[in-house]
Amino acid sequence: IYEKFIESRNSNHASLSSSLSDFNVKIELEQFTVAYQELKDMLDRYEAIDEKQWQEKIHNILQLLYPKYICCAREIKFYGGKKDKQPDFLLVDANGFVDILEIKKADVRVLTQYRNNYVAAREISGAVQQIEKYIFCLNSSYKAQEEVTKKLTEFLPDSMEVKFINPQGILLAGRSNNFDREQLRDFELIKRQYKHGADIMTYDDLAQRLKNIIASLKNKL
Repeated sequence: IYEKFIESRNSNHASLSSSLSDFNVKIELEQFTVAYQELKDMLDRYEAIDEKQWQEKIHNILQLLYPKYICCAREIKFYGGKKDKQPDFLLVDANGFVDILEIKKADVRVLTQYRNNYVAAREISGAVQQIEKYIFCLNSSYKAQEEVTKKLTEFLPDSMEVKFINPQGILLAGRSNNFDREQLRDFELIKRQYKHGADIMTYDDLAQRLKNIIASLKNKL
């Protein structure tokens, strides 16, 4: 009787674990599907959405894509020498490390041609340089770190320490859906070139990542 009871309990436990696992996957699938549909809708009518609203919607999608970040604070000013710095978003991960997110709209030009090669357009190289300046200030200025820490505390648990150790940058801008083979190759070179300053991603890169996650979740089910 005891052995039958143990077998039954183990069987029920396995069944419950399997059901919970499927349920969690279904929730994730719904979240990423909604995010993907919202992104497609935004790209279809990006001209009708103002920049602030656009950034808010996109940052919600990115937080889903980067679950390690527990805080995403918008437009926090901090000391930057002659002029204060103000990134679009400061991200804080679960260990308290700060990163930087810059969001440009979908109509930003990504590539321009130089002789027989494609290079980063002015908007992209300028945005990466901007991110690198933010990183420099947060790495080297105690005053900037102090200001950011003070402003972030309202968004974080009381015991969490804000840390500044070579913040990473994320830049989302422009489209790549019409790139030919040569443009895709040169754009990959550009992303690798700027990797030390920012992870550059187009909206089509973002959409593809969401599609891949959705396909993976469907396979799990």
